[in-house]
Amino acid sequence: MKSKANFNILNPRLDANFKAIFTQNTKESRNALRSFLSAAIGREVVSVTVIENEKSKDYDEQRGIDYDINCEFSDGNHAQVEMQGYERKYNYGNRAEYYAARIISSTIEVGNDWSEVPQVYQISVLNFKYDKSNENPTHHYVMCDLKDNAKLSDRLNIIFLELPKLPEIKPPEEAKNLPTLLKWCKFLQEADNPNKQDLIDELTRSEEGIMNAESTLKGISMDSWRWFFQGKEIGREADRISEARAYEREIAAAKQELQETRQQVAEAQQQVADANQQVAEAQQQVADANQQVAEAQQQVADANQQVAEAQQQVADAKQQTADAKQQAAHAKQQTAIANAKNLLKETSLSAEQIARCCTLPLEQVLALKEELSHELTAVSD
Repeated sequence: MKSKANFNILNPRLDANFKAIFTQNTKESRNALRSFLSAAIGREVVSVTVIENEKSKDYDEQRGIDYDINCEFSDGNHAQVEMQGYERKYNYGNRAEYYAARIISSTIEVGNDWSEVPQVYQISVLNFKYDKSNENPTHHYVMCDLKDNAKLSDRLNIIFLELPKLPEIKPPEEAKNLPTLLKWCKFLQEADNPNKQDLIDELTRSEEGIMNAESTLKGISMDSWRWFFQGKEIGREADRISEARAYEREIAAAKQELQETRQQVAEAQQQVADANQQVAEAQQQVADANQQVAEAQQQVADANQQVAEAQQQVADAKQQTADAKQQAAHAKQQTAIANAKNLLKETSLSAEQIARCCTLPLEQVLALKEELSHELTAVSD
């Protein structure tokens, strides 16, 4: 095992370091690039030329392209290799498709025969999981039918190598049994890890291209300025992550506040609904009470009417009683007068006796006696 003391290897998963491994003007760097490309596309690359990165724009609104490694094979096909060391919020698949389409459109000219359209490979080494639905670390995408997977053509190829999906290799000697592409992925994942140098040794012994890449990586790791820029990039990424986490916390707090506000609004709406229900019930109770009052008032009016009728009946009865008494008194008076006349005619009782007997005033009895005497005189004449 190598000593960990003074172990100082640049991180190959950072864009600048990754590019530097494959673009040095050395035989080792060129062999490393050819070996990596052969493993990625699944066929031997005999010769490859690195092309200067394209930075132009076809029109103002088009996004500029900054390729990590843009190269052309001896057969005219093209590849663009990129290391994506950090996951971003955008959809990386959309970006890769755009890159691949941009490469293929830039290699043909008006009037060219369609058979001259080259194969294009967009190869992305991802230090994050892109497709979280499966654990396969390598993916090779082409245009094909959705139903039967029939391939449209092999011109446009997108290859993703997802480093976090790589299996753990124990013991390191097992690395020699890996497919070449997975060996390359393991090297890029662990090259700067001092605890994995036995694994790196096994990988370099089994693949010359990886050995060339390790040698190149060690060589560029001697440049102090590269460490300076690596530190700056790591610091920027740490700041970005810190800002992103702070932003996520703010978003989470805002979402929580929004949720609580919505809950409060819902509760307030329920309270309003309950209050409206109570108002409606109170209004119904008032209506019922008004109806009861109206009915009671009608009952009072009916009772008053009945009282009035009863009072009228009482008054009528009193009047009838008074009339009856008056009639009785008149009849009694007439009877007493008749009795007094009979007594005057048929008895020798004195007027005083007859008055007492018939309960008539003496004057009336005397008047009756006078009246009878006149009647007798008129008869005798």
